[in-house]
Amino acid sequence: MARPRSSSALRVLLPVAAGAAYYFFLRPQMLKAGTQLGESQRRLPGDEMIMTPNFQSTRAINIDAPPEAVWPWIAQMGREKTGFYGLDALTNQSIPSVAYLRQDLPAPQVGMDMDGGYRILEVDPEHLFLYGGFDLPTPMGSPMECTVLLRLERQRDGGTRLIRRQRGYTYGMLGPLYNALYEVIDYFDSMIQLENIRQRAETMAYLQKG
Repeated sequence: MARPRSSSALRVLLPVAAGAAYYFFLRPQMLKAGTQLGESQRRLPGDEMIMTPNFQSTRAINIDAPPEAVWPWIAQMGREKTGFYGLDALTNQSIPSVAYLRQDLPAPQVGMDMDGGYRILEVDPEHLFLYGGFDLPTPMGSPMECTVLLRLERQRDGGTRLIRRQRGYTYGMLGPLYNALYEVIDYFDSMIQLENIRQRAETMAYLQKG
């Protein structure tokens, strides 16, 4: 017995509709999750290092702690398996990111190597931390350029606005396809990272007050 044409058409249209809904409605929100009006369009330090990215995300979070309580966590990240506070299985060889401040690491300096093939590109204590890599391997074999900015802005209430911008360029014909998958992983990784930094900084600020 032949299947009804409407059923066959529905099986085709549903994935197309779901893909369109993701691309035009969900994806734009994921790429600027947590940002305020106009925040994702701002020009930020480090943007000039990859002039024409084929991937960019800007995300942000409010932290109930001053920048000086947030900075120590950012200053030690990504060095000697400290972790990036995100998806450790992908970014730190499944080693949990530390939940304490290390005393054995020197202050971050421009040019220092980081885990994952990154290096520190710019540092302004309690204001910004910029790192990146310009020949990062991908599963496709084509290299990827990537920069990540963590910018701290003091709020009127004494808290911190933490903005994270990632810009990248993936080479090769399959670059756009790789980016489509990468940006989903990056969404979860970066949102977990921001939340973990928030929790660590707020806990430290609370303990210092006590």
